[in-house]
Formats: sequence, structure tokens, C-alpha cells
Amino acid sequence: MKILLFGATGRVGNSIAIKSLDAGHELIAFVRNKSKFTLQNERLSVVEGDIYDNDALEKLSKIDFDILINVIGANPLKPTTLFGDTTKVVIDLLTRIKPGKRYLAITGIAQMEKTLFGKLVVAIFKLTPIKNAIADHQNAFDQISKSTINWTLIGCPYIKDGPETGTFKRDSKFRGGFKTIHPGDVAKAIFDEIDHDDNHKIIGIWY
Repeated sequence: MKILLFGATGRVGNSIAIKSLDAGHELIAFVRNKSKFTLQNERLSVVEGDIYDNDALEKLSKIDFDILINVIGANPLKPTTLFGDTTKVVIDLLTRIKPGKRYLAITGIAQMEKTLFGKLVVAIFKLTPIKNAIADHQNAFDQISKSTINWTLIGCPYIKDGPETGTFKRDSKFRGGFKTIHPGDVAKAIFDEIDHDDNHKIIGIWY
């Protein structure tokens, strides 16, 4: 399978890249700075570009891929529209230029279905500095849910540094509490969905 990866230089993206190559997939990493991506493999190619470049769509339209994985990250404590802006480019690409390709990405627990306790916890989170990340991912989710593309999102709580455990809970509904997950396990959850065909769902993961 040919995988186009956004965010390959980040904690989750680097782990996805390694898993993809170890599994024998062909990987195309779309990165802002080639010098920050040090992996080398005969099935790996690197395309330097930025979703804010005027020629971003043109560069992406020339890439042959089966699935697009987006794990671009930004500082959750600062105002940002990075994920929403990236999603706009993705939808344009997968609707107008590369229709029918699958899309896997991360989102937050705030975008999931929630129990009453879950809604209360998210309401509290929105009063903290991570409201910036919540707003950016909500913008992205609003765009995705109105689109016609085939998407699956992995709902992540706070991504805390730590080793991949390979063991975590999966749920379609956020039930509350302060949850965490490590980067390698986020990558595993995304990688586990590559061969699945069920779309238009959010899978929450946490310990």
C-alpha cells in the first residue's frame, strides 16, 4: 500500500513512518523541512512542502497514494488554525483531485460522542489553555463531517511522552475523566485502521 503521511517529523508521525516501512508499505512523507526527517528506506520518498504554499495542491496532486494519514501537530496551548487549514487542503485534494482515497487522522475527545460526565469534563477543558486545540480540531471535524470523503478519526486525549505499550482502551464514546495516551500507541491505533474499510467514525483511545 502507498501511504501519504502528513506530520512525519512529529512523535506520532515518526512512529507511523517506522511501522509502515517495517510492514512493507511504500511511504511518501510530506514535510516542511527535509533535514528534520532522518529516516532512510528504499520504500520511502520525501516531498518537501507546506500546506500554506501556493503550490501545495499541485505538489500533492502529483503523488500516487492509496491512503492519506494526517497527524500534523501544533502547540495545544497557543491559538492555531493549523489542523483546520490542513483539513481544508485534504478535502480539496481527496474530493477534487484524488477522489475515493481514504483519510485517517487524529482528532480530540471533544469531537466524540459523550456521556453526561464526558460533556462536563470537556466543558471544563474548554476553560483551560487547551481550548485552542479543541477549537482547531472542531473546525477540522466540522469540515470533515460535511464532506464526501472516506474518513476515520482517532480520538486522542492528552498525548503524553512515554513508551508504546500496545495495550489501551478503545471506545466510540468519551465517558469522562482525565485520560492520556502515548505517541507510539496513537500510531498503533492509526496503523491498525489502515486495512479496515469502515468509515465515518471516531475511535477514542486511552489508558
